[in-house]
Amino acid sequence: MWFVIAVIALLVGAVLLLADGRRGGGAKDRKRWAAMREWEFLDTDPVLPSRWRYGTIHQGGPGVARNLISGDVPTPDGPRMAYVFDHEQAGRLTSILVAVQLQDQLPAAVELRLPSAPLPDDAGLDLLQPVGERYAFVSDAASVRPLLTPRLAGAADALGDDVELLWGEESWVLATAPLGSSAERVQDLLADLAEFATALEQGLGVRLRKEG
Repeated sequence: MWFVIAVIALLVGAVLLLADGRRGGGAKDRKRWAAMREWEFLDTDPVLPSRWRYGTIHQGGPGVARNLISGDVPTPDGPRMAYVFDHEQAGRLTSILVAVQLQDQLPAAVELRLPSAPLPDDAGLDLLQPVGERYAFVSDAASVRPLLTPRLAGAADALGDDVELLWGEESWVLATAPLGSSAERVQDLLADLAEFATALEQGLGVRLRKEG
């Protein structure tokens, strides 16, 4: 009996140590990555996620940003401000959240979800149309429809099937990645999200010219 209890205790201890090691390793990797790119690193930011209200923020609350790094992503149109952090909601980590700033303000919010993603629970969002492999849910169909170009669909598809949800609101685009995604994967996601931002701005420019 005591032998069984001891074995269980050892197994539980090993699991906890492994979990601590993974958390510590993740923070160390994020710090190293930030240092290499001259980005800033913060262990915790309880305020940043409240900057946004759609996507996972609406579904699980603003929560807390853990292992946050911030800096500029180079693009052909100039550098863009970006954030990467582990998103903690209701006391547990739920995803890696990546955010890239737009150069212009969006006229309305848009969420692009893979069919495997849960439907939005925001009454202010309505299903508009498919966009590549994803479905668009928007807060204002007339404002967003001109932005949903073939280039935008291609940029959204390029993000990959592990990114179930991406969205745009105000002057930001955001995407979720699974916990445990490698630094290389997040780096690729940053680049692809910057291209998505450029495609969104191109559609916004066409819309403004038509209105002008």
